[in-house]
Amino acid sequence: MAGRLVFYGGGGMGREMAQAARLDPRPKAFIDDCPLPPYPGVAQIALAELGPEDEICIAIGAPAVRRRVAEACAGRRFASVIAPNAIVDPTARIGEGAAICDFVMINSLARIGRQFQANYYSHVSHDCVIGDYVTFSPRTSCLGNVRIGDGVFVGAGAVIRNGSADRRLTIGEGAVIGMGAVVTADVPAGAEVIGNPARAGKGSTAPS
Repeated sequence: MAGRLVFYGGGGMGREMAQAARLDPRPKAFIDDCPLPPYPGVAQIALAELGPEDEICIAIGAPAVRRRVAEACAGRRFASVIAPNAIVDPTARIGEGAAICDFVMINSLARIGRQFQANYYSHVSHDCVIGDYVTFSPRTSCLGNVRIGDGVFVGAGAVIRNGSADRRLTIGEGAVIGMGAVVTADVPAGAEVIGNPARAGKGSTAPS
């Protein structure tokens, strides 16, 4: 018997991933700590109801929360959901558990870690190296030869300038790139940057 495709998180990202998986023929379900409003064709279940054939797509925007859920679900099966009109170059490599929305583009020779989340119209250009648990909000544009560490959150509409083959532009682990920021230089691990050009600041757009 085929398992279900289960979205862990029934908020906005969960519903977006349900749409991204619209051509997947498997039954679908949400897991969430709170009661959810009805969503056509997707039931709400408890974690304890997961079966051995079910696959989980973690639909939570906050990288740290996504990591905690993945660690709590270790040993279970993770699904990568890629919307039917996303474009992923055949030379790109993406780790398990990816959540790729409609109109995303991932270009040649990109290397992307586990549990990557790319919302509508976001873009990973050529030769980028992206770590685990990274979130791209809608319309994120990451140009070529960029290295992004684990757990980075990029706000909606942010642009990350390209590096070069001999020196990648680097965003350190756990950094937060604010909504609409234009990143033109390296960002240290754990830093928050906002504005154009992006500079250190407060007012993170990352969920907690």
